[in-house]
Amino acid sequence: MNETCDMSMLPNQRLALPTRLHEHQHQAGYHTIVLLLCVGVLAGSFLLRPHEDGLSLFGHRWPFHCRLYQTFGIKCALCGLSRSFCCLAHGDIAASLTLHPLGPATFALFCLEIPYRSYALASGSRTRGIALRRIHAGAVALVAVAIFANWLLYLGGLVL
Repeated sequence: MNETCDMSMLPNQRLALPTRLHEHQHQAGYHTIVLLLCVGVLAGSFLLRPHEDGLSLFGHRWPFHCRLYQTFGIKCALCGLSRSFCCLAHGDIAASLTLHPLGPATFALFCLEIPYRSYALASGSRTRGIALRRIHAGAVALVAVAIFANWLLYLGGLVL
């Protein structure tokens, strides 16, 4: 009788371990991607130089521009954010705020992502704590909503 009970429990136990392992690998991959993107964006902010009409890298004009603005003359929600990041990286806070009013908040969020994602990767399958995850999610949501609200105000100014 005991052997039957033990045998019926083994498949469930065998299924639980790979599922947790797969979930952990998925989360680790996600944290790694976000970490690398944030490091890349911040490194680019230090390498690129802002100009009125765009950016340059070692004296060469950066070829990327907002398609919405080029096509319709309407700024997108993120227009000016790259130049704002570059101004912040080079210490010009006033210019950063002029280019995008939420540039410093977004830049700070990107900076805070690095220790958060590093800690998430280092802690592995251990829980990071519900409070830390909620604070992180709240900060990301707050900045995203603020960027969207700022864009709606901009669009409202175009209509009125």
